[in-house]
Amino acid sequence: MADLKATLTLTGTAADLGSTLSLSVTDTGSVVSPTVGVSIKSATTTGASTVIVPNVDSTKYVYIKHTGLNSAGGSSGADQVKVETADGTEIIRLSKEEFAFFPYYGGAACKLQLEATANTVQVEYAYFTRA
Repeated sequence: MADLKATLTLTGTAADLGSTLSLSVTDTGSVVSPTVGVSIKSATTTGASTVIVPNVDSTKYVYIKHTGLNSAGGSSGADQVKVETADGTEIIRLSKEEFAFFPYYGGAACKLQLEATANTVQVEYAYFTRA
């Protein structure tokens, strides 16, 4: 077993948000195999062709980032990336440079896939199986 430490920090000024925001939370979880370290995949407009978490009946900590790049390494423009379940249900939509880190459990069919709203978008991702 290994430990995975996640920290989220949110800050903002009163001028921007109406009141000052200063929030930081940290959690450490134990993880086991299988894991996939930080990797890059190209999300196409066909979700089933870009699976990032296979069918495994266990909770995964999932990290996904829209790199802002297209398949040629240039700017992806306004193209977004949808994170979907195996049946095509969209659960998250990321714009250029946005990211998500979340625990995910979908039962025996917990596959997660990526789908670009247009063209092909490079996405950084990783997952870790909760112990």
